[in-house]
Amino acid sequence: MRRTVLSLAALAVLAMAWHLGRVSSETGTAAAEGSDKQAVATAGGQPAVRRLLPRAAAEARAAERPGDALTLLALGRATGDPGWLERALAEHPDDPRVQLERWHAALTPEEKLAAARALKAAAPDNPLGSYLEATLAFERGDLGAVAGLLMDAESAPAYDAYSVEILAETQAAFEGGGWDGYQAWGAALSTRGAEGGGAISVLSRLGDDMGELQHVLVELGHWDEADFMFERTLALGEQLEDSGLLSERLAGQMLQAKLLGSFDPETIVSDDGMRAGQRLGQIRQSQEELRRSYETVDWTNWASKAPAMDAAGWAKFRDILRSDGETAAHRWLSEQK
Repeated sequence: MRRTVLSLAALAVLAMAWHLGRVSSETGTAAAEGSDKQAVATAGGQPAVRRLLPRAAAEARAAERPGDALTLLALGRATGDPGWLERALAEHPDDPRVQLERWHAALTPEEKLAAARALKAAAPDNPLGSYLEATLAFERGDLGAVAGLLMDAESAPAYDAYSVEILAETQAAFEGGGWDGYQAWGAALSTRGAEGGGAISVLSRLGDDMGELQHVLVELGHWDEADFMFERTLALGEQLEDSGLLSERLAGQMLQAKLLGSFDPETIVSDDGMRAGQRLGQIRQSQEELRRSYETVDWTNWASKAPAMDAAGWAKFRDILRSDGETAAHRWLSEQK
């Protein structure tokens, strides 16, 4: 249910209170970035060292897959050449994945704002564009814009950060350029650092800001708005947790746990009467399940099997990555004979 947006006068007071009483959320952001770097560095034992695809190999890959936007984005990451993104923008301006990559590459708030709005227009059912624009509104202290953007996000149910498909295609691009599958996977993982932390760290920071604003709303007695902000922050964490990549799932669980842990355990946090402690217990259980799932991967066997996997095997790995997520793909590879 949508809540009534605060009046302009109330927003002005709220903005001042929020800025004066704001607690730094750098710790949460750094933790999310750290989990991303750790996942990149440890998955399959690959170091997070940037490796680039030669231009000739990239051109050959593009010729094999003409007109494919995802290929152009993957080649941009694999080569480190911004010309591939420029080509993707010229040929596929209405592809939300292209606009997201444009957002990653943007150097100024104005460029990021334009990319976020273009992503939102290209994928109106995906709240990602609204979330990215909301991060900029928070930086400006424009809480009226934040409220409107989060209401837009509430009406867009199909969250997707496109992380899995871009990573899988980047691995395929390296492999198509003559790298063996094992080297190609490590090289694809290394390109994730080219995003400057990517959307994960930005959305983690957004969640922290939303959680802080929720508490300020409670202190000022704006109960409906506080309820709305709580719901949207929790929803953001749940959407991140549904990702196929381990680092995004960890960030989503961390955001939910941090939010719920800031409440008295007996506080009712849902219409069906669930209390904060109960909901936090569910999140802790999800974290434990994710940990156990990760531990089911035989990493010693993975390290012995991955270098010998043929192209057909790596194609299967990518299929599982896209359909069932990163951990399932690594588990499958570790179980190969």
